[in-house]
Amino acid sequence: MEKDIVPPLRTDAVVEIFTEGSSFLFEATNHRVYWKNITILVPQSWTHRNEYKPSKTETFDRANVRIDYGVSKSPYALLVGKCGKQGQYINLTPQYVRNKEYAESGWGPRDKTIVHEWAHLRWGVFDEYPTDKPFFKGKRKIEATRCSESIAGTYVEKSGRKCSVDPLTGVYTKTCQFVEKSTQKARVSIMYKQFINSIRSFCSTNEVNPSLKHFVEAPNKQNDICERKGVWDVMMTTDDFRDGRSPQLQENIDTTPSFQIVQPTARRVVLVLDTSGSMQGDPLNKLRQAATLYIESTIDIGSYLGIVGFYTRGTQLAPLTLVANDDTRETLKMKLPSSATGGTSIGNGVLKGIEVLSSVGQSSDGGYLLVISDGQNTHNPDIDDVLDDVIAAGVIVDTIAFTDNADTALGKLSTVSGGNAYFYSGSDSIAALIESFTATITSRPDQTNQTLPITLYSEALAIDNTTGTVTSYVIIDTSVGVDTVFLFAWLDYSIAVVLENSDGQRFDNTSEEYSLNSNDEIITIRIKERALAGRWNFEISNQLLSSPSHIVTVTVESKQASADEAPVILTSFVSDPFINYQTTPYITIFAFLSKGNEVVANADVIAVLERPNAPHDIIQLYDSGTNADLSKYDGVYSAYFFNFTDNGRYSIEVKVRGNKQTESVGNVANARSFPIIQEELIMKPVNIFERSASGGAIQVSDYVEQTTDFLQPSRIMDLTVTEVSYQDQSATLQWTAVGDDFDKGTVSEYDLRFAETFQEITTNFSDATKVTSDDVINGNLLAIKKPGQTEEFSIRLPNRGDEVTYYFAIMAIDEANNTGGLSNVVSANLEYIPPLEQETESNGISTFVWILVAIGVAGVLMFVLIGLYIKHTRRSTTGSDGDQVHVNPAYA
Repeated sequence: MEKDIVPPLRTDAVVEIFTEGSSFLFEATNHRVYWKNITILVPQSWTHRNEYKPSKTETFDRANVRIDYGVSKSPYALLVGKCGKQGQYINLTPQYVRNKEYAESGWGPRDKTIVHEWAHLRWGVFDEYPTDKPFFKGKRKIEATRCSESIAGTYVEKSGRKCSVDPLTGVYTKTCQFVEKSTQKARVSIMYKQFINSIRSFCSTNEVNPSLKHFVEAPNKQNDICERKGVWDVMMTTDDFRDGRSPQLQENIDTTPSFQIVQPTARRVVLVLDTSGSMQGDPLNKLRQAATLYIESTIDIGSYLGIVGFYTRGTQLAPLTLVANDDTRETLKMKLPSSATGGTSIGNGVLKGIEVLSSVGQSSDGGYLLVISDGQNTHNPDIDDVLDDVIAAGVIVDTIAFTDNADTALGKLSTVSGGNAYFYSGSDSIAALIESFTATITSRPDQTNQTLPITLYSEALAIDNTTGTVTSYVIIDTSVGVDTVFLFAWLDYSIAVVLENSDGQRFDNTSEEYSLNSNDEIITIRIKERALAGRWNFEISNQLLSSPSHIVTVTVESKQASADEAPVILTSFVSDPFINYQTTPYITIFAFLSKGNEVVANADVIAVLERPNAPHDIIQLYDSGTNADLSKYDGVYSAYFFNFTDNGRYSIEVKVRGNKQTESVGNVANARSFPIIQEELIMKPVNIFERSASGGAIQVSDYVEQTTDFLQPSRIMDLTVTEVSYQDQSATLQWTAVGDDFDKGTVSEYDLRFAETFQEITTNFSDATKVTSDDVINGNLLAIKKPGQTEEFSIRLPNRGDEVTYYFAIMAIDEANNTGGLSNVVSANLEYIPPLEQETESNGISTFVWILVAIGVAGVLMFVLIGLYIKHTRRSTTGSDGDQVHVNPAYA
C-alpha cells in the first residue's frame, strides 16, 4: 500500500487565517481585543530552518487549536463545560486551512468562522442556529430558530413548495427550511450563521436595536444552556471583560499579529525521585516498580532520559541518555535508587534536574522533569524558592504526590510550568502510580515519532490465602497487540503467573517471554510480535501456600497493530484540580474516547476515586447530553463527583469497556460552525475493547462535614414538546430525569408550569399555572424516574383555537427544597391544523499541526500561540485520508 504523502502545511496559510481573524475579532468585540503575538510550533520531524527558534513549554496537551481531520469536516470547538467555561480546543481540518475556496464555499469567510469558534473556546458560549428544534411557535406565528429575530427569510420545502404545518407538533414539518434573504439588516449573531454578509457582531439581551438584540425565545443551544442570556452578556462575565477589563480602543489600531516559529527537540525527561528516609522500604520498592515499567516500555525510543535522586541535596543517578534500544533501557533501570535516607529538599532535586537537562551542551528549554515526593520540604531551598528557576529554565514539570503526606506546594511546580499533577495514595495497589507515569508520556504524542503504549488493563487483584490464587482476563482488540507487556507487581509474598491467549497458548516461567525480577518483585510477560486478538486469561498464584492475603497490581500495555485500523484512545481530565469546598463542593469528571477521526459512543465508562480516610468511590460516566454531560454522542463522557470525605488529595482512574452497542461516530462535533452543506452522521460498530487511564488528581481544601442536604438537583435542559393534539386539547412533554443531588438519587418533586406568554413563564414562574395530577392524561407526576431515564407526560390544557399558544418550563426539587433552577422553555401551538397531504419526499497525514493561541489580555491585547506538528502515515483502508493535521491554540 502506498503512502499518501501530503506536503507539510504552509505556515503562511495559518498566518493568513489568524491575521484576518484578528481584525474581525477586534471589530466583533467592539474594538476591545485582538491577537497580538502568535507563535507557531512546528514538529520535530520537520527539516530545521534558520528561522525556527527552540521551543520551550509549547506542547500539544496545552494546545487550544488543532488542524486535524477530527470528528467533523466543519471547524468546531470541543466544549465540555457549562455556560461561560472555556473549551478544550478548536479543530480545523487540513483541507480547510490549505484551500481557501473550499473553506469559504462551505462555511463562509474564514475570519468570521475562526472568531465564531474562538468565542466557543475562550468564552464558553454556544450556537444559536437550528439543530434539534428548527421551528417553534411564538405568540403570533411560527418562527425559525435563529438570532436575531430581525434576520429575514422565507419558509420553503426542500422541493420548493410552501411549507406545511405538522398537526402533531404545531410547527412546520421537518422537510421545511428557513432560507435567509440575500439582503439583511441584522448585524447579529456570529454564533448563528456567521457567513451571512450583514452579521458583524454578537447578540445582547439588553440591546434595544432590533438588529443587535438577542432572540430570547428561540430554542437554540445558547438559550437552553445559558438560561436565555445573549452571547455578549455571557462574554462580559468572563475574565477577559469582567470588571471593566479590555475597554474600547481606538478604531485605527493595527491588529496584525506578529508571528514567530519555534520547533521542539527530542523528548528529554529527567526523573526526579525522592530518596529521603520516609521512602525507605515499601515506598521505594513501589516507586522502583512503576519506574521500571516506565523505562522498560513506556518512554519511547529516540527520547533522552536522566535520573536524579534527592534527599537533603540532589544527586545525579544517570546522565541524560539516549533511549536507543533495550540495552539502554536495562542500563537505565540499573540506575534507579536502591536506598533512601535523610531529610527532604524537593527544591534541590528540581535544581539538579534542570542541571541534568542542560548537561549535554544544550539548553534546558523544552525539557521535562517528573518530580515524585512523599514528604514535606524540610531543607532549603523550598519549592517556592525555585519556581522562578523553573520558569527561567523553560522546563515543564509533572508531579506525582506520593501519599497525601507530600508537600501541598508540590503542585505549584506543575501549575507555573504548564505540567500535570498526579496523586498516588500509597495503597498496596500501584495502579494509580503506574498510570501517572504513563500519562506523562501518552498525553504528549507530539514529542515522539514512535507508536506510544496504550493501557488496556490496570487492576489490583487480591490473592485469597485460602485458595492461594486469583484469576482474571483482559480483552486485546484488533487495533492493538504489538509489543504487549503484562506486568505483575507484588510486595513481600512471591507469586507465579500463567497467561493463556484466546487460542489456548500458555505463557509461564518456562517461556522465553516470561521475566522474573525478584529484587523489584515484578513479573513481566512481553509479547513483542502481534498478540492474538481476543480474551487473554491469567492466573496468579502464591509460591508459598502459607502466604497471607495480599494485593498484586496487574497492568497490560500494548501498541497500535497497524496503520489500517486506528485504536480507541482514552483521555481523562477534571473541571478543576483545586477545589475549595466552601465555594464549589463538586467537580466534573470527563473522559474522551476517540478512534482515529471518530468518537466512540455507547461504551461503559467508570471513574474510580481514591479518597482520604474512606473507601474508593466508583462513578458512572455518561455521554447522554444530560446532567453533567453537555452533548450526546460527542465522545465526551461526564459525571459530577461530590462525595468528598476530607481535605487532601484524591486520585482518579478511568476505566472503559466496549460492548455490543458501542459504535464509532463520524462527522459529528458538539459545537461546530453551521455548514452551508450539511453533513451526514455516520455510525459503525466497534469491536469489544478495554482501556484504562489516569484522570489526574484533585486537591480539596476547607472541607466541612455537612449535616444537611445542600446539593441541588441538576437543571433540566432538554424539555421538549413532542406532540400537540387539538382534539384532546393537550400537549405531550418529554425531558430527562435528573438527580436529587446533581445527577445522583431521585428528586422529590417536579414543579411543571405553563403560561400564555414567554415573559410570564420566565420572569414570574411562581405565578404561572402549575400542572397537577388532575391535568395529566398520561403519566404519573408522583412516580419520578431515576436520573438519565426519559420522563413523558401528556397534559390537558385550558383552551385551544386560533392564537392559543402555551409556554412550559419545569424545576426539579429535592426533599430539602433545593431546586435545580428553571429549565429551558418550550411552546405548544393549540390551534386547529388540518391533516397533512400525502406526498413523496424527494431524496434529494498522519499530519499534526497545532495552533496554541494564547490570550494575554494585559489590559486590552490578545496574545496567540500557534503550534504545528506534522507526521505521515498510510492511508486508511476505510478510504479516509490518513494525513492528519492538528492545530491547537493555548494560553501562555
